[in-house]
Amino acid sequence: MNRLGLILFILIIIYFIFFIRQDIMNNLELKQQIQRVTIDIEQGNERDHYLTDRLNRLQGDRLIEELARTRLGFVKKAEKAYKVIGR
Repeated sequence: MNRLGLILFILIIIYFIFFIRQDIMNNLELKQQIQRVTIDIEQGNERDHYLTDRLNRLQGDRLIEELARTRLGFVKKAEKAYKVIGR
């Protein structure tokens, strides 16, 4: 009877060792997922700030004027436009 109790005790210990080991592995996996999600959130926040800043600049008159001048060649009424011809 004593020997059967010892074997049963050892089997229970082995079971708990494997059970705890699996929990530890799951815990480590979850920590890695948390790190990945945290990085994704930080990158999303950075992108959000960039896009918000860009939207604010696009709504301003200075950027619209600059884009009209550089991309479309617009000039103000009192200005003279010069076209540089390359060699």
